Amino acid sequence: MSIALRLCAWLILLAPMPALAALPGWAGSIEAARADWNSTAPPEHGWVEVGSLPDDWSERWPGYDGVVWYRLHWNQQAPLDAIALYLEYLTFAGEIRVNGALLARDDQLVEPLSRMWNVPRYWRLPPPLIQAGENEVLVRVSGFAQYTPGLGPMRVGDAETLWQTFESEQWLRRGINQVALAVSLTIGFFFLVVWLMRREEVAYGWYAVGRFVWLPVAWNTLATSPWPFDSTEAWQNLTALVVPLSIGCWSMFVLRFCDRRWPKREVVLWSLLVLAAIWIVLAPHDGKLAARNLANALSFVVVLAVDVAFLWFAFRGGRPDQKFLALTSASIIVAGVHDILGVAGVIEDTTNWGTMTGLIGMISAAFVLAWNFVDKQRRIEGFNVELKREVAQAQEELAATLNRQHELEVMHARLGERVSLAHDLHDGLGGMLIGNIAALEQGPEQVPSRKMLDALRELRDDLRLIIDTAAAQHYGETSLGELLAPLRHRMTRLFEAYDIDLRWQADHLDEVYLTNTQSLDLLRIAQEALTNVLKHANARRVEVELRNTPQALTLEIRDDGEGMPTTPLEPGTGMRSMQARARRLAATLSIASLDQGSLVRLHRPWPVRA
Repeated sequence: MSIALRLCAWLILLAPMPALAALPGWAGSIEAARADWNSTAPPEHGWVEVGSLPDDWSERWPGYDGVVWYRLHWNQQAPLDAIALYLEYLTFAGEIRVNGALLARDDQLVEPLSRMWNVPRYWRLPPPLIQAGENEVLVRVSGFAQYTPGLGPMRVGDAETLWQTFESEQWLRRGINQVALAVSLTIGFFFLVVWLMRREEVAYGWYAVGRFVWLPVAWNTLATSPWPFDSTEAWQNLTALVVPLSIGCWSMFVLRFCDRRWPKREVVLWSLLVLAAIWIVLAPHDGKLAARNLANALSFVVVLAVDVAFLWFAFRGGRPDQKFLALTSASIIVAGVHDILGVAGVIEDTTNWGTMTGLIGMISAAFVLAWNFVDKQRRIEGFNVELKREVAQAQEELAATLNRQHELEVMHARLGERVSLAHDLHDGLGGMLIGNIAALEQGPEQVPSRKMLDALRELRDDLRLIIDTAAAQHYGETSLGELLAPLRHRMTRLFEAYDIDLRWQADHLDEVYLTNTQSLDLLRIAQEALTNVLKHANARRVEVELRNTPQALTLEIRDDGEGMPTTPLEPGTGMRSMQARARRLAATLSIASLDQGSLVRLHRPWPVRA
């Protein structure tokens, strides 16, 4: 909140007739006389001489509340066609007569009094109204001793000169205050909305509340009646009441704006200010002036201490916006002290600096808050840009890491395929080759050519099985159904060559994915069983069923032949090899002779899911 506006309020409360620019003294006699509230004509007796204007009758008649008539005489020289009367103010309500003719009368001359203390007036005096030589002005003023009652500077002279004075005074007393009130409301609503949308911006909330708390004092400079109250005292109590409260809001704003929190000191501060406000309201009529003066003194001490602390915070590592606002506050304090000393008569210069500096200070505070808000938004936007850049960089690094990981996985997979292929070759082809080589070494002439051909065919079939499985795995993860297809096609053609009916049934194999080694073991068991049927069973019909259920994977091979031996024919082939592969699959392998033919059954349970 603007400090200058608060200081203006103290001037208003201490002396409701702020002197802006001293006019030349009245060129004539000035007298004053007391009268009752209902007086409609000046009294005949009781007139006393008044030295000069402005006049505060409470200094002459302490404690007097009521009506005072002022009688002013002046000697007017011809010509009379460009003469005007100018009155800077009167406190609070009155009427003006020139040579007995009514020039102006305020609406309320008794309670609730009109409030014309800050209204300059100008009248063009036509020749019939004035005369060459002696002229008289009568001014009836209604007022209260506690509120600096009396008559402000008055002058008769050149109409054009006084009109310029009137316009200047009108702007300083009314125009600036109208602008300040409009700006105050606008700024208050704006920062209230900002605070409601961003509750963490507590300083904005205190500033907005301070603007609204200050409204009665701001309106006091423009109001011409005490509405909605029915007495001058009630209105004055309101304007005096909000001063300590607004000081509290300003203090909280300074602390939050400087990122300070003093819980205990803040409680003490608010306790003193609230007690001062309550004292103003509850003080008796005769003690109102003392209560207001003490409350104003307390408020001045508080705001002075807060602004000194503001300067200390700002210039000990504070932000640029804090330094700017602290300097503005300090300069406005100087202007306020100047105005108080002028009203008190300590200095001769009575020019009111606070009126203009108040508006400038308020705009400065709004500018600083807006600057601070925009700066935070820019930092947030910059953070978002930086965050996007860092995210993009992280994505690039992650992509590079994933690419390297993928390359390593591919390399590992290829290495695994090679190792798996080596194991497969060792377990299959290697075993067969070693067995056949051993048989040939024992007696080559004893090995019939038919048996040698069968051994070579077994080597070929096993090699094809290894190649088919490896080729399928090369193109990605392959289901058991897809791996079974090459074996199914090859064995079907082989059995057709021997005029054997081979039928296949595969259920839900597209949902089964085994490792390369597991798939190869399963297919080798199937191939070995079918080869044995072809070689030994003399069957005419063979059924192969491979089904997948939620519980297990089952392979069954039935034939209608003479049956299959339950023991391997030779080491390294047959049942021993099939049993070894079944164990690696964690499956059970069984062979049963049927009434006609035999049944080979492989059963692999699925692990129980948690």
